[in-house]
Amino acid sequence: MPHAVLVVVLMPNLKLLFNDGVDAVIFSVSCFQGHLTGVMKNLTDHLAFLIHRPRFFHKKAMVISTTGGVSANSTTKSLAGTIAGWGFNKSYELPIVALSWNAYVPTERDLRKAEKVASKFYQDVKSNRMHAPPVWVLIPFNLFQAMCRPTGDAYEFPTEDHNFWPRYAGMQYAPGVPLPHYKRLLGKFIYFIGKHIGKRMIITYKK
Repeated sequence: MPHAVLVVVLMPNLKLLFNDGVDAVIFSVSCFQGHLTGVMKNLTDHLAFLIHRPRFFHKKAMVISTTGGVSANSTTKSLAGTIAGWGFNKSYELPIVALSWNAYVPTERDLRKAEKVASKFYQDVKSNRMHAPPVWVLIPFNLFQAMCRPTGDAYEFPTEDHNFWPRYAGMQYAPGVPLPHYKRLLGKFIYFIGKHIGKRMIITYKK
């Protein structure tokens, strides 16, 4: 990986932040031109492997962003979608429009909105309740698991994906996270499709 050197530096810090003693994470991000900043996008790009090796299944998150115009909501939605792929159980979003140049004072409406979102976030974290994953999160979990089953290539060219997925063998999602019966059936169907796709995929390697 061209960014492996940077990832090696990041991971020890992320392990401290996301260890078992952390129930939730608050992300505060800037909005530039209707989206995440380049610096934040670089961070999520360096951690893109978390999409196909997800963790953080029992953690909640809140994503906060302010903007001087529009698109704070698209910024929070973008990051919330990314970290859902990393495994975060549920994300809350707090986008705020701050029509000011270095003199912003929260309006009553903004204060009520912040209190409402923060209260929901706090109560959810306090409850320790786990939410069933949406279908769009269930799909990559089962596809990657099926396509990373041990094969001849896996033994000749071992990857971190092949080392990661055996721990979830036979599961449609991470243990401890509720999954309705219909989503279990859907997970099995997705796994079946992924297994057959994997058989037809030709992956080249350079030693």
